[in-house]
Amino acid sequence: MTLGNTEAQVRGWASVIRAAAATALVGAAALAPASAQSVPTIRVGWTVPAEEAKWLIMKRPELFPDYGKKYQVEWFQFQGTPPMSQALLAKAVECATQAPISFAKAVGEGGLQGYILGSLAQEKKGFFAVLWAVKDESPIKTIADLKGRTVATTVFGGGIHALMMVLLERNGIDPEKDVTMREVGFPLVEDALRSGRVEAGPFAQPFWARAKEKGGLRVLFDLSDVQSPLTETFEACRKDFVDTNPDAIGAYMADFKRATKYAIAHPEEARKVTSEVTKIDLPTLEKYLMTEHDFYRDPTGTPDFAAIQKTWDLFYDKKLIAQRLAVTDYQRLDLTPKPD
Repeated sequence: MTLGNTEAQVRGWASVIRAAAATALVGAAALAPASAQSVPTIRVGWTVPAEEAKWLIMKRPELFPDYGKKYQVEWFQFQGTPPMSQALLAKAVECATQAPISFAKAVGEGGLQGYILGSLAQEKKGFFAVLWAVKDESPIKTIADLKGRTVATTVFGGGIHALMMVLLERNGIDPEKDVTMREVGFPLVEDALRSGRVEAGPFAQPFWARAKEKGGLRVLFDLSDVQSPLTETFEACRKDFVDTNPDAIGAYMADFKRATKYAIAHPEEARKVTSEVTKIDLPTLEKYLMTEHDFYRDPTGTPDFAAIQKTWDLFYDKKLIAQRLAVTDYQRLDLTPKPD
């Protein structure tokens, strides 16, 4: 079979649209100063994890001399990338975190016109990748052993779900017929797995660091098995706003690059900012954040366009997206961070 839009995916995507229409914005923080009326305001969506570059601009604006002079930001938190796609389509934000699948669906199903401007998180051999774990005593030893089992996934229609489906199919599993899929958010996966409500479940950081410390779980597979390097998330902005405000977006992306470099060069400060934003305690963050146990960050925040193209080609071949996309159609290289 081919991995088409399953009924669960369609329900998931439709629920995203309804949620966004009702109001996709979960919260706002670090509002721009009211006195700087002449400075363009960029409404930016963010989520968790791996957004240290944005959080540094949000919480440490004094590190960025152009902030408040060439641009300012109004920040909005979302629970994942699909709602941010809908916010971009609704012109509720100008820029937001996107995954390759959510951006592609917004383009193909909603007509989004936008640019991929900065890299946030990548999955790469030698670094952390979103993984599925099982109990130590579980008879599930391979992906093929998931047949007939109950498996947790993140939001239906999202990037992690899509890539998991690719791996299932590669190992002879029909995602529609051979497994029972449960949508479970990362914070709840460990309890669902240990209690037996699911037999395999996905972990991102810091949830894997916590679960690993408790013991009793082992890794079954991770998403770098699909593709490496694999772009997990990137910063995307609406074409109409970028083309009208190139100086403001250029300043924002220059600071995005500076913030990325700062986070890598000053991991302790990156952990402090992450703790402020996410409320995760520093001892937990010190075990993984900005180490090889975390996602890979491009050192200058430069998007890996070749990796994104490879993922889009894979999604098109598996019928997870309706049209073939060319990454060159979504570039604005004069505003994209360049490698040093």
